[in-house]
Amino acid sequence: MPVIHPQLGGPDGVKQTLSIMTRLVNAALVNPYIRAQAAQAIATCGRGDRKCQCYSLLTWVKRKMRYIPDPKGVEALHNPAMIAEAIHADRLVYGDCDDMSMYLATLMKSIGLSPAFRAVGYNGNLYQHVYVFCEGMRLDATRDEWNERPRLTPQETSIIEARI
Repeated sequence: MPVIHPQLGGPDGVKQTLSIMTRLVNAALVNPYIRAQAAQAIATCGRGDRKCQCYSLLTWVKRKMRYIPDPKGVEALHNPAMIAEAIHADRLVYGDCDDMSMYLATLMKSIGLSPAFRAVGYNGNLYQHVYVFCEGMRLDATRDEWNERPRLTPQETSIIEARI
């Protein structure tokens, strides 16, 4: 079941959500399904090729999860261990940007990478999206064009970064 919580408004609410996301990632990173899925995803990468590992994990998440937004006015956070178990059982797996980011960050951290969450707003709007930043790369499982063609990225006008 997802964790549904009341959220404070503005930047304090974003920080609150990022804190919960960080706790969920750190609790799930030793889950055997997480570790096995991360190993499977990076199987073709060279031992120290961190860029390959990042992109392989990103591709894994994009293939395994379907983007579906939370209900209006609700902040639901799906536990990354629950996502990994559903993938292992070959069930439909879905979530919004925070769920996809948590699963990606958990996979990354389970193999020794150092991801961070970035909550961002675009073009003057406050905090409307979250993605993973790792090894100097923006890794957004919800938006293919941002990963392959960064020149199309909208201007980030508000940013809160949370180390995991």
